[in-house]
Amino acid sequence: MGDPRTYPKPSKFFSGGGTLAFAGSLLVIIAFASPYWLESYSNTHSEFVRLGLWEACFRDYRHPPYQYDEKFNGCHWYYSYKFQNIRDWLQPGWFMFVQAMMTLAVILLLLSLALISLVLMRYWIKYEVYILAGISALELIITGMIFLAVCVFGGMCFERSWLQYPMFNHLSWSFAFAVMAFILHGSASLCFLKEIFKAKERVRRMNTLVYNMQPRF
Repeated sequence: MGDPRTYPKPSKFFSGGGTLAFAGSLLVIIAFASPYWLESYSNTHSEFVRLGLWEACFRDYRHPPYQYDEKFNGCHWYYSYKFQNIRDWLQPGWFMFVQAMMTLAVILLLLSLALISLVLMRYWIKYEVYILAGISALELIITGMIFLAVCVFGGMCFERSWLQYPMFNHLSWSFAFAVMAFILHGSASLCFLKEIFKAKERVRRMNTLVYNMQPRF
């Protein structure tokens, strides 16, 4: 394969894919951590204020099925002591599925970024095609996970069996960030797929060059 320092650098498809993957990863992490997936309209003065994947906020909320006369106020983590009696209601099966998909997406995007850095630092040049294939596959899987998460959340968050008065609520900017991340990671996957063909061409040219430089007797 020759000296890595003389090996051709990745094309613009890799640069574009890396930029898209990094921007998409940043949006995923923000959406994952921020409590603004669903929010109530401010002029409705709803007891529900907002929620994200891990935190919910209420204002003098009384849960009808809860047998004790207790008000829920402020923002709390779902697994906090404050929400232990209504946790099953706050986290139905479909919601836990969304949490799982986004958690796996965060783990895989960190792995994808690590592989991208290997290519940027010109490590394991002879395996570049395989690394690029792995990156493209990871980006495609991440895209699919985010797609499932936003589709399920967007389709179920207005169910009357969950939050009361769903007509008072609207999808907020954390959800929008997740949708944008889905588009960015999907585009990054296509860029890396195109880069695979470019990398194969670079390998072919380098092998031809090395072969032509060998002395013949």
